[in-house]
Amino acid sequence: FGSVYEGLLEYDAQVTQSNNKFVFKLVKGDERAASGSHYTPDELVTPLIRNSLDHVINRKIEEAKKNAKKIKNANIKAELEKALLSITVCDVACGSGHILLSAARRIATELAVARTGEDQPSPKAQREAVRDVIRHCIYGVDLNPMAVELCKVALWLESHNPNAPLGFLDHHIKCGNAIVGLAKVDELERGIPDEAFKTLANDDKGVCALLRKNNKVQRKDREAGQQINYGEQVGLDLRKVLDALVQVDAMPERTPEEVEAKQAAHDKWKTSTDRRNLRIVADLQVAQFFISKTPETEAYLITDETYFRYLKGELQLAGPAVAEAMAVANQPGNKFFHWFLEFPEVFSAGGFDCILGNPPYLGGQALSGTYGYEFCEWVRYQYAPTGLNDLVVFFLRRNYELIASEKFVSILTTNSIKDGDVRKDGLEVILEQGGSINFAVGAIKWPGRANLYVSLLSIYRGAWSATCNLNNHPVDYISAFLEDYKELGDPLPLAVNAERMFQGTIFLGDGFLLNDAEADKMIYMDTRNSDVIFPTMNGQELNNDPHQLPGRKIINFFDWTESRAREYTLPFDRVQQLVLPSRQKQKDETGRVYWWRHLRPRLELYSLISNIPYCFVAAATTKYLNFSACPTEWIFLNTIYVFCSDSFAEYAVLQSTLHDAWARKYSGCLKRDLRYSPSDCFSNFPFPATSGIEHLALIGERYHEERKQLMLQLQLGLTKTYNLFHTRDLALDAVVKASKVVALDAGAAQAAILALRQRHIEMDKAVLKAYGWDQEVDLAHDFYEVDYLPENDNLRFTISPDARREILQRLLKLNHERYAEEAAAGLHDKKQKASARRAKKKKLADEVNESKAPYVTQELPL
Repeated sequence: FGSVYEGLLEYDAQVTQSNNKFVFKLVKGDERAASGSHYTPDELVTPLIRNSLDHVINRKIEEAKKNAKKIKNANIKAELEKALLSITVCDVACGSGHILLSAARRIATELAVARTGEDQPSPKAQREAVRDVIRHCIYGVDLNPMAVELCKVALWLESHNPNAPLGFLDHHIKCGNAIVGLAKVDELERGIPDEAFKTLANDDKGVCALLRKNNKVQRKDREAGQQINYGEQVGLDLRKVLDALVQVDAMPERTPEEVEAKQAAHDKWKTSTDRRNLRIVADLQVAQFFISKTPETEAYLITDETYFRYLKGELQLAGPAVAEAMAVANQPGNKFFHWFLEFPEVFSAGGFDCILGNPPYLGGQALSGTYGYEFCEWVRYQYAPTGLNDLVVFFLRRNYELIASEKFVSILTTNSIKDGDVRKDGLEVILEQGGSINFAVGAIKWPGRANLYVSLLSIYRGAWSATCNLNNHPVDYISAFLEDYKELGDPLPLAVNAERMFQGTIFLGDGFLLNDAEADKMIYMDTRNSDVIFPTMNGQELNNDPHQLPGRKIINFFDWTESRAREYTLPFDRVQQLVLPSRQKQKDETGRVYWWRHLRPRLELYSLISNIPYCFVAAATTKYLNFSACPTEWIFLNTIYVFCSDSFAEYAVLQSTLHDAWARKYSGCLKRDLRYSPSDCFSNFPFPATSGIEHLALIGERYHEERKQLMLQLQLGLTKTYNLFHTRDLALDAVVKASKVVALDAGAAQAAILALRQRHIEMDKAVLKAYGWDQEVDLAHDFYEVDYLPENDNLRFTISPDARREILQRLLKLNHERYAEEAAAGLHDKKQKASARRAKKKKLADEVNESKAPYVTQELPL
């Protein structure tokens, strides 16, 4: 069914009319890509269950045995059955239900053993146990109605017994948006947050300002006045809802007629007055984020005072505001899901015992385009503190809200869960709230056809006192970085590193790019065109070309006025013809108005490197972190980061394994590759003291030159050269196969690779000495299977895991010391920093105006 579900999501249903007849067909769609849906293989589900649900089962069995001992003449089998059937397991993005089936089978096995007293119960006993477990223990939610139906079919097939009707599942498997809605009943008393009235793209600023002002005043008055507890009345209503559901749940399902009667009773429960009223009030709170704020929609919007009048029952739950909230709540993309109302029996007991799943992943930049700005504002509020980094963060945080104390969340997630803002907004928040990670696998290749690298995680709500499991090794502790030691805190940005590394140019428009023939022709037609045509390098060329030379040229009008750019007729005409049409469709105002310029020309970057012969650059996404010296006359594209220095001493530090370890810990990853992010791993990196690195210049330059010659000798780019560098048993035939050298030269090439390894050891040791740690830390270079890379490609020639841990701790401590020194000097004072930025900006402008560079320093509105 998982495969069927994946296949169905590849298509959309399309109905057209032809010759007065309706025609139905399937067309290629994007829902699967948008929802990140993948059928989860058993080999990934089993470890999740073993490190979460198994603990729940074992504790339930122990508790049942203890209870039986306390009660004279107690039936141990009955106690075990009662305990096992009290377990509640949920998948909040259940898809076709494969993970829920695995959980049901696991609980049912223990239930069948308890009932029969046999280690291997009969198939009939197992089937009956599965049916009871699915009826009592299994819960699922999904936004896609088709997934919900497939999940129910899968559960029906698994739990079917001969001569018995299909079980009733509508009260446990439901359609809704797991992360949009209220989790607990006490959230009703939060009122309407001011954040609901933030001005978004299609809103009226005046309407939003008035609503926000009124709401702030009303909230302030309510919070300053006598606190009124509405919980008693709400709790009474919820108790009625729960009692009614308990009666429905107790109804038998032995015949088709009984199942129909149960369905009818459940439908009546869904539309009961008490449940309806609570649902409307919950919808009213959330809907204020999703209703447009315009003069035409003002009648549909409510502020805090009106909301509480609804909550108290002073206002009848009717009228345009209520109708609009209900309509918005039930839109297919919204489907607000209020957990305490959908599963009141679970939350009256404190929450779920175990949440399992494979929630969708979607990067932050795609969230607004896929789900809308209103959704983005809701999750920012509901899951604060958080940014918009990845959808999985909100699922992780919601899952943690939904479990009871001392219970488990166990999920399969993107391997970036430990990186950057995703880590800070997800795992770090949960650990700060008292949670513990008891199991983790940092990176593993998806077994199926999907080209994914994922992580496995199990989180315990409470302090975990038993042994943890990290990358299949027993450890005492697992951090948010998925390391086995506690951090001293996050690294802090250092003023000394500010504005020393930049992302390359974002040009936005392929019409700017020229091949060599086109560039030569333009310059031949008018030699002045060389003023605006430059070699341009991207990350792929940097990593894959043995010569590391630009493959194309680019037209660059800097920040010139349109009239000045028009003086270069041929380049300007090309940009006008090929770039202008697409720029006119841009939402970015700068891109539309200044269409002849690069969208982000990075003038400050090129000004900073204009007076040095070369700078050091690295690919933004790369298998191996490597910096290379490149001429400063080139235009570097946004897939490259540029270090504004020509110091080979500083190059040696950045190229060393010490910086590589820091970057891999604090920056992000894409599949198995490093996503080098200067804000996360360069701005906070503590270089050795300046007085200690002079001797590194010769070592760094020699390493760079020998590597360059090796690449030319092998006719391989950086990535393939380092593939050989990290090959443990470097046989001659492997060198011949991987490179373009003939067998006669393979020995020399092999020797050169081994020599580069030795140079890397020397460089690392020299950098370590520059920090003054050479007498205290043994780097112990060798081949290691590193735990921060996927199992199928994690062998690296590097420093030992112990050395890596020690180096990272020392660098973090040094970072904190440097930051404290800078803060004491006032370098992190906001007013002083703003003043320094203005002064630097003016200085750079003066330098550019005085230089011979063919551009001015008019600032673009960014």
